[in-house]
Amino acid sequence: MRPISIFIALLVLAGVLCRPAMAANYKVKQLEEGVYAAIALPEGKAASNALIIVTPYQVILAGAHFVPEGIRELIADIAEITPIPLRYVILTHHHRGFNYIDFDFPANVEILTSWQTWQALKGESRPLRNHVTFFDKGMTLLRGNVAIVLNNTENGHSEGDVFVYLPNEGVLFASDLFFNNVVGYMGDGHMRDWVITLETLEAVGAKHVVPGLGEPTDRSGLRRFIIFFKDFLTEVLRHIEAGHTLAETKKQFHLPGHENLPGYKTFFDVNVERAYLDLKEGVAP
Repeated sequence: MRPISIFIALLVLAGVLCRPAMAANYKVKQLEEGVYAAIALPEGKAASNALIIVTPYQVILAGAHFVPEGIRELIADIAEITPIPLRYVILTHHHRGFNYIDFDFPANVEILTSWQTWQALKGESRPLRNHVTFFDKGMTLLRGNVAIVLNNTENGHSEGDVFVYLPNEGVLFASDLFFNNVVGYMGDGHMRDWVITLETLEAVGAKHVVPGLGEPTDRSGLRRFIIFFKDFLTEVLRHIEAGHTLAETKKQFHLPGHENLPGYKTFFDVNVERAYLDLKEGVAP
């Protein structure tokens, strides 16, 4: 047998040539010992970043918008990192009406989430096969020397957003409460509460801040998003106070300095509409 034939045969036996190529949904980046950010790739099916936490006897995954392909990939990524199995998923939020996400975890994985997110999951047409633990204000997990602090913001990017803080490692996972150098979906946002939550996140002073979209950063990235967010809301309020209709607001809306951000045009209509309707409720006639 020729050397090239032997090489091809070995590849086939190894499964390299017979395994179909799969597009990646995440890239995994280590932040600290035992803590990894799974960054959603623009060309993949993942719609939000995730956080992988390796503790002495179990792995904990945090995030949202988990599609089946993404779940399988993350489990494979975890297996490359450690032989310790995935035990818990901290579901940071769930948008109502989306039955194809957040329902396809292995049956032996338990979901930890806010009571609002649990209500959103219960309202979907698909039954959830996983055990669920939900909480009101917050919860702290102690796994060996790893402390994981969960905080329910109640209203923010959606209802019941949870952010995750690892004080010993200095890692803050903000999920979709924060987008780094990109504009994401804000169509279920509670704008006034969201601003307050962002100030709270900045005050944590974390070494690493993992957003829902974009690369991990530090407080400086969070500050940039706060500036964008306040500029965005100020422009919406300007049109509301001028008596402009929603259609007029969308037509005249102008946000110099931010309009070239990825995602700005994609989510323009839904984001402006949500902010307009949400903020108009609090404006005196």
